Amino acid sequence: MQRRAFTLIELLIVVAIIAILAAIAVPNFLEAQTRAKVSRAKSDMRSVATAIESYAVDNNAYPVPIGYTGPNEADRIDPATEPFEGFVPEKVSTPIAYITVRPLDTFRVKNPDEHPYDIPFHFSNQKFNAEALSEPNFMANLHQELTGNAVQIPWLIFSHGPDLSHQSGPPDADPPCLYDPTNGTVSIGDIYYFGAGGGIPK
Repeated sequence: MQRRAFTLIELLIVVAIIAILAAIAVPNFLEAQTRAKVSRAKSDMRSVATAIESYAVDNNAYPVPIGYTGPNEADRIDPATEPFEGFVPEKVSTPIAYITVRPLDTFRVKNPDEHPYDIPFHFSNQKFNAEALSEPNFMANLHQELTGNAVQIPWLIFSHGPDLSHQSGPPDADPPCLYDPTNGTVSIGDIYYFGAGGGIPK
């Protein structure tokens, strides 16, 4: 008995069905992946927050944010230039391990000119802002801009969020804003953690 081969039309129908199924499945997979990364970022931030508070108990002060310098001097980021550009320092994990490993931000920025390397979470210390940057009201102003309440928090950490962008510019250009998944899983905004019990704002 001679077997009948698939016709071109039948093959095209199969390909079309596979394409339709992929078009349905892939976006759902990517959305689930993004939600998982958001949960991971929030979990890591809580761990870092515990480490920062533990460091403060032992040292009577919160750690100072750090910058970094890449292979090129142009890649240098200096936390003494403005309050948003510091990062969680190594002091939270060495020489005393308040946290075993200092986690990196789950969301790496998409603009390589902004942060070309894998980096820890951004970190801002109010005392450092007031003394080194002459920004005594930075935290209160930022908290009000993000939540509507002017609370002078002692420190904060934040992730770039699923949009892979750092909202830290002036109010009329690229103002700081909170990531809100109700605006879309991949929507504008950074994920914040406010220190000393403030937690992750809703």
